[in-house]
Amino acid sequence: MGGDGGTHLSAHVSALYASTALLSLALVWLSYRLHTLDQVRKPTYPRYVVLIRHAESEGNVDVDAYRTIGDPLIPLTARGRAQAEAMAHRLRELIGELRVWAFTSPYLRSRETASIALAQFPPGSYRLAEDPRLREQEFAGGFQHSVPDRSEQRLYSKFFWRFPGGESAADVYDRLSMFMDTLWRDMHRVDLSGSAVLIFAHGLTNRLFCMRWLHWSPRVFEQTRNPPNCGFLVLALQPADASGHPYYRLTAESVRQLGLPAELWAESELGDTLVMSDPAESAPSSWSLGLSRLHAPHVDCAALHAAGVRKLTPPTIAGGSGWRSRAGNGWRADGAAEPHAPRAVGAPAKASAAAGARADAAAASHGASGRGSAVSFGADGRARARAASR
Repeated sequence: MGGDGGTHLSAHVSALYASTALLSLALVWLSYRLHTLDQVRKPTYPRYVVLIRHAESEGNVDVDAYRTIGDPLIPLTARGRAQAEAMAHRLRELIGELRVWAFTSPYLRSRETASIALAQFPPGSYRLAEDPRLREQEFAGGFQHSVPDRSEQRLYSKFFWRFPGGESAADVYDRLSMFMDTLWRDMHRVDLSGSAVLIFAHGLTNRLFCMRWLHWSPRVFEQTRNPPNCGFLVLALQPADASGHPYYRLTAESVRQLGLPAELWAESELGDTLVMSDPAESAPSSWSLGLSRLHAPHVDCAALHAAGVRKLTPPTIAGGSGWRSRAGNGWRADGAAEPHAPRAVGAPAKASAAAGARADAAAASHGASGRGSAVSFGADGRARARAASR
């Protein structure tokens, strides 16, 4: 029995040593993985993100081309190929010797533009990948036997209106958001410092990319225009601010190509937020809605509309919280500060005092809101000191 007991004890000790060894190996592996993941979590930022519209295509000069050629197969014109070559030289002047990570829409006109442009770069200095999420807005989902009818688009919304059988700009925005998440993951996994990201796509696609990256509202987007063929928009990396976060800024030439009205971006309190990313949000996937900072007032919109009020002026609030009117569809408040009661303007003389009193009472009591009232997060979630009527 003693021999058997000693054997069992020896077996238990051996098993304990084996378990300890395995646990030690597991801890070493876990430590290595945590160290690796810590390294992956630190993003690297490309010097530039450049959004390039394709060169002139057959569809740009002859809309009937879409009757017999599928939109994905529309080629460049001879002039378009020359445009792409000239654009490549401008890109080289901007990028210099930086490494290039290029993405292209799978549509032929974008692929041809990318091929011609990248041929001007030294072999091995770039990588190119196609991504269907960068494709053009779909207008019909098939051959376009007639010019798409846009008659209702301006009345409805350039951003939300959807082509029958096709896409709205909002649909394109959604898939670009997914592409941007992929790009952000690449910024974690691959060393993109000292490089440039080139995106060969389409006019609307590139504008919506800027909208997503820079937190534009649909109203701001609708005031932009497509750059010309082979025009490119440049998001340039800026040094880290006092918070330690780098950020991106649209170049002045890019703002000009987009046609952003000067009154939108030239004013100090609003302009910077339209052309630069928020330093506290160093990448798109880190954006937050900031719900904890919002205090939505409840205004009796029906009473204001019945009184003829069409506009609310911004209240005087530390931090610059502002008001926006939506003409009968509810008042919209931007900003983070607890708003004071708005002042009513623009009403008939005999109704303005009553409307102002109703607005004061509604905001003070936070009573039931009118139909369609909502909170706007603004172009980038910051406070705004600007009033506008729709």
